[in-house]
Amino acid sequence: MSSRFYFDPTVSIRDGEKVTLCGDEAYHFCRVMRGKVGDEIFIFDGVGGLFRGVVDFILKDKVRVCLAEEVVCRIESPLRLTVASALPKGDRQKFLIEKLAEIGVHRFIPIQLERSVARADSGVISRFRRYVIEAAKQCGRNALMTISEEMTLDKFIKFTKDCVVVDNANDVAQNDIENVASQRDVLRLLLHPVVLGEVGQITPKQLLNDKLPANIVTLIGPEGSFTEREVLVCIESGFVPFAMGARILRTETACITVASLLLPYAG
Repeated sequence: MSSRFYFDPTVSIRDGEKVTLCGDEAYHFCRVMRGKVGDEIFIFDGVGGLFRGVVDFILKDKVRVCLAEEVVCRIESPLRLTVASALPKGDRQKFLIEKLAEIGVHRFIPIQLERSVARADSGVISRFRRYVIEAAKQCGRNALMTISEEMTLDKFIKFTKDCVVVDNANDVAQNDIENVASQRDVLRLLLHPVVLGEVGQITPKQLLNDKLPANIVTLIGPEGSFTEREVLVCIESGFVPFAMGARILRTETACITVASLLLPYAG
């Protein structure tokens, strides 16, 4: 059975070397996986920690685990990649979030643009965060990809200038911005195919010829693309136009492609 379970501090409890799983994870262990006392499982904390433990007590919706040791597992990329994008419609949203989490993206920010076709209300954000947990359990990642609240373009541009990197950025929604990177350490890319207008785009070959910075932010538009005003505003704000080829990609394809290009290259 799947031996990886997420310790969510908002619903589960840790007391020294004992962890009590509650909520969805306890339900999954007891009802779905039909786990039992004595099973060895792994607990990950969502910020990079992984622990081996043994189940020693089960009661209805609670599973107590005795932690045996912390497991050193270095799988996070040295590149902290933020993908900001307008949302596609329907089931393509789940596909997008799952794949970005699996590839190793640090944070996803839904952006509301002039030609956006979907919004990210509180219910959507909550659903996205569940997708991230499921993806992390499946792919072996111990740090959760952060899902930020939806931003307008103006708010997003200000965010990238003032507080591009936050160590555990679910707190972005509460404006609790700490541990920010300096602007000089961040590369901001505007994904815009040349076929939709020549605005001085660089290519992947040009980008990868240079050493990548530790932090990259990419902005991807809706299927109707950015408006001319949005492109101009982003470039004037310091975004570098970036084209990944002659074809016009769907929103989720562009997000996944740029993440697949940059993260493996960074190591």
